[in-house]
Amino acid sequence: MRTLTRTAGAIATPVARWTRATCRTSTLTLLGWHRIGDAADGLTTSFDDFRGQLDVLTDWDAVVLPLDEAVELLAADRLPPRAVALTFDDGYASVLELAWPELQERGLPATLFAVSDFLHGDRLFPWDERHGTTELTRLATAAQVRDAADDGLDIGSHTRTHRWLPSLTAAEVAEELRSSRTALEDLLQRPIRTCAYPMGGYHRAIRDLTGEAGYAAAITCDRGRNRPHQDRLALRRSFAFDDPADVRRQLDGGYTWMRAIEDRRYRREPQW
Repeated sequence: MRTLTRTAGAIATPVARWTRATCRTSTLTLLGWHRIGDAADGLTTSFDDFRGQLDVLTDWDAVVLPLDEAVELLAADRLPPRAVALTFDDGYASVLELAWPELQERGLPATLFAVSDFLHGDRLFPWDERHGTTELTRLATAAQVRDAADDGLDIGSHTRTHRWLPSLTAAEVAEELRSSRTALEDLLQRPIRTCAYPMGGYHRAIRDLTGEAGYAAAITCDRGRNRPHQDRLALRRSFAFDDPADVRRQLDGGYTWMRAIEDRRYRREPQW
């Protein structure tokens, strides 16, 4: 993280804490990760950093809730103070092999958003293809996801092929959403109620198609807390910064101002 960004976050944090303290309603903070390992690539969190981030949640007195329960309590304006839900995008094997056991040991629930066509062990995401199959790029198999779900990990959809939804036709978006949900439900033999928009790409029409596809909640990459009036199909989420001190500022709301900058990035199709 750039020094200027961290300094701005440190300055903004006291104001954000005061705002939270004076707010009459509780809010929901969604935190996200992609994979666990050793790389400085914007997608990877080291295992030591991950454990340090979970320690911050404990020190902050976070109430970590299952995502579906958190969404229901949010809509009813009955969230406990400092409510948090934890999420992982894409379905990397390292999440199931490293992060999930750590979460189980701590008794913390989480949701993994899986890409249904990438659960066969023979595919890589476009941004990983130049590296080949490594421990970092390896994706979880369908069997691993099923076993983790049986052990309590919540599974949501990350669409069928992880395409940039705003570039697709309405029919293609509907197919990405519906076929992924069907495939995951067939695999897990349980309802799939949530999804995360790949790379944060969505707009109002995509939001409507998501509801029509049967999802009760959908996650964006728009930073910030979720208040009771927040659209369930456009929930805000922040991806955890590596430094635990920065994660503490994220929880306090010290980096919410970054949403105005990030909005531009998450409205453009990524180039690999």
